[in-house]
Amino acid sequence: MKALTRLSLMRNGHSLVELLIAMTLGIFLINGAFQLFVSARVSQAEMVARQRMLEGARLAISFIGDELRMAGYLGCYGSLGERRINSVLNAPPNDFQPWFGLQGWESAGTAYKDSIPPSTAIAPVRTDTSQWKTLEAGHVLPRFDALPKSDIIRTWNVEGTPAEVIGVNQIPASFRLTNAQDIERNDFVLVSDCTRAEIVQACSITQQTDATLLGVSATCKPGNKAGVRLVTRASAEAPAEAMRIQSTLFYVGKRGGEALNSPALFRRSLGADGSPDSAEELIEGVESLQFLYGVSRGNGPASSVNAYLTADKVSDFSEVVSVRVDLLMQSVDYSQSVASQDYVFNGVRYALDTREGLPDDKRLRQGFSATFYLRNRGLGL
Repeated sequence: MKALTRLSLMRNGHSLVELLIAMTLGIFLINGAFQLFVSARVSQAEMVARQRMLEGARLAISFIGDELRMAGYLGCYGSLGERRINSVLNAPPNDFQPWFGLQGWESAGTAYKDSIPPSTAIAPVRTDTSQWKTLEAGHVLPRFDALPKSDIIRTWNVEGTPAEVIGVNQIPASFRLTNAQDIERNDFVLVSDCTRAEIVQACSITQQTDATLLGVSATCKPGNKAGVRLVTRASAEAPAEAMRIQSTLFYVGKRGGEALNSPALFRRSLGADGSPDSAEELIEGVESLQFLYGVSRGNGPASSVNAYLTADKVSDFSEVVSVRVDLLMQSVDYSQSVASQDYVFNGVRYALDTREGLPDDKRLRQGFSATFYLRNRGLGL
């Protein structure tokens, strides 16, 4: 009886081979579950990266589009090409050119359908006319650090609530304003009675009982010419308007100018001395920025586009009626997958099976595009 019991217990146990098989199957199951977990994490990381690129592109295009829509806006003076603006500024910087309304510079080697290399480990360089070109004479490119293989665009317009000009004093030169809360000392101001206009710098802002006195003197930098005669006509019965001049410059750079930092969209506004102000980083991950300018020529409708040209092919920016913005976004973090990285940018498809191939820096990339109509056509003054 005892022997039978021992035999029964032996038969209810597991052999070494059975244990090894069970362990092997368990390892396979655990490995499969781990692979599923890793794959899910990678997919989630790529999804977050693409969502971040999409949101960054949306914001970048929104920033640029808002300025393009306002480019060349001059208040009641309009944007008629036959008109001229009287500037009384005393030797402003060479790149202070609000009469152009819109300016663009094409980066060398980035024409439409040109292959553009990735910006990995590339440092920004000082802007110059050998690297960034424009065709129309007179456009002065400001000097700052920007990333090569990416275009530069600059807009000019007036902004804010118009102040009413209810009086003009010739000696000393000044304007009497009401509702002037958007104009501050050192601002550059366009003053217009809708038939004549002039650019002045507000060297002083003095609050009076019934008005604000905007002083047009030479006491600020660059200041106004001495003994200038103002051309605007205004009175309480027939007021003129005064609005602050604004300029916005967009380009691609890197934080601190360091080559290993991620590229980003930068903005420079108009500084107090008439030069571009300090750089403001807007959107990280913007690798390249390309612009095509829709030009209206001939006898057709003024709003129709005959051709889209790069800045170095536009002979007259007053003929530009729309701007196409092409934006290349890259993921800020490295991707753990080399699959599904194909993208199209500047008319070129980048994939493993194309001549251009794919960058080997393990980053996701995606191109975005938008076209904006310029509301204030006829930008030359």
